[in-house]
Amino acid sequence: ILVDFRGFDTLVEITVLGVVAIAVYALLRRFRPARESIGAPSQQRAQTVKTVNDDLLIPAVIMRFMFPVIGVLAVYLLFRGHNLPGGGFVAGLTMAVGFILQYMAGGTRWAEANINIRPLRWIGTGLLLAAVTGAGAWVFSHPFLTSHVAHFKLPVIGAIHLPSAFAFDLGVFSLVVGATALILIALAHQSTRSHQASRKT
Repeated sequence: ILVDFRGFDTLVEITVLGVVAIAVYALLRRFRPARESIGAPSQQRAQTVKTVNDDLLIPAVIMRFMFPVIGVLAVYLLFRGHNLPGGGFVAGLTMAVGFILQYMAGGTRWAEANINIRPLRWIGTGLLLAAVTGAGAWVFSHPFLTSHVAHFKLPVIGAIHLPSAFAFDLGVFSLVVGATALILIALAHQSTRSHQASRKT
């Protein structure tokens, strides 16, 4: 009973999360920073572009090397989440952190020139996959979101138990990555917009 209710609860949660992410992005897209907030803080006025780049050189290299490590950690959390702490939500947030670190390391323009994230596609794919997984139970005359476990035996690996809830978790993972990245990318664009406004003034 707990697993069934958790499935419905998670499906509603990711739907709300996707709607909220798109709404936040739409609001921030039209937002323009106030003039009094455009000026740089006093600590930044004393720094030149070269000084900032030199100070961030080593952290930027570390953050770029962390991206594949964070990706492996996200996959690990996704696979262990069915029976242990982890799952689609935690794995999605972990992967989104990896994307945001690349924005911090290289800046908004560098990250978008080198990483093709497409968060809206992640959101749409995740919600569709979760809904189709739940509706797949109807084919076998079971209630919506009924989970089933398939058992396989591979030559080297051995016995594998693959629940249908894993496909649902993949959808959760995809939507959480897309929604989190969409909100944080919209915030990153605000900093770029702020710099452009300060040049005009």
